[in-house]
Amino acid sequence: MNKVLMESRGYTFKSNLGEGMFGKVMSAYSTRLKRSVAIKVIDKRKVDVSYLAKFLSREREIIRSLNHPNIIKTLDIFEIHRNKVYVVMELCRKGDLLKHINAAGPLPEHAACRLFTQLCEAVQYLHNMDVVHRDLKCENLLLDKHHNLKVCDFGFSKRLTYAHGRVVLSETTCGTYSYVAPEISRNVPYDPRVSDVWSMAVVLYMMLHAAMPYDATNVRKMLRIQIQHIVNFPDVPSVSPEAKDLIRRMLDPAVEQRITIGNILQSSWMLLPARMEDSAEGPTQRAGSEQGGPSEEKDKEDEQLPKVNSEPGEGPSTSVPGH
Repeated sequence: MNKVLMESRGYTFKSNLGEGMFGKVMSAYSTRLKRSVAIKVIDKRKVDVSYLAKFLSREREIIRSLNHPNIIKTLDIFEIHRNKVYVVMELCRKGDLLKHINAAGPLPEHAACRLFTQLCEAVQYLHNMDVVHRDLKCENLLLDKHHNLKVCDFGFSKRLTYAHGRVVLSETTCGTYSYVAPEISRNVPYDPRVSDVWSMAVVLYMMLHAAMPYDATNVRKMLRIQIQHIVNFPDVPSVSPEAKDLIRRMLDPAVEQRITIGNILQSSWMLLPARMEDSAEGPTQRAGSEQGGPSEEKDKEDEQLPKVNSEPGEGPSTSVPGH
């Protein structure tokens, strides 16, 4: 990272926030925006040629077009010396959701409901824009200083296309096995909107239990359990029957029967009045340690990105040619 060149673009380097397979994320101060930002640096020399030609161009086009309070805002994109792409984003102070759960443990249901509602609204917005994420997981969900959820990392995202009024199914195997739907693990063409819902169910299960619903160490065994529609819930912590029912409906292996986001938002668990009233208090005060810039900046900045977003290819599965 060339600090002189960065300063010529109006960015003053602050600190490294993390590294991934294809580059790093750092914090910087933008003199033009008068705020601290996160900058994701993608080193093209470390990127697979197929990803560079297909996924990176998609990601750049899609993130420029998004505008939703629960989706990370992209503020600038530029290249230096043709080898590196710099994606300037808003910062989120509280880190990613996985780190928060690891530090705080399972979330109370009202807290999980608040964050999950924000996730649903973000994904519903994406789908209404004919965009699918295809890599929804706790590591790709950030929390700002007000504990609002922000979806990030659109490396595997794509725009939907239609033929004869129907969505053209995806054939790309992408994501992380612990979160991907069984239709993806089986390598059959899939509707990525429906598969996004499965990944959201895994996120909700993680919020409520601080554990995965399925053990991905043996993918074949996991897939058999998923296809049998077996969903086990630990006794501790205890969660409501409504929450369990919603998760089961989201983890339905039959894609035509899997609950839609619209129906999720209208489910009894999401609409329970007492829970919704409690959720207005915020997700939880047991947040994990903050990550980001110096403490003197904390009251000045709106948000701060914690660590590098998971780069495509970091998870167990990788991209293959397809739609």
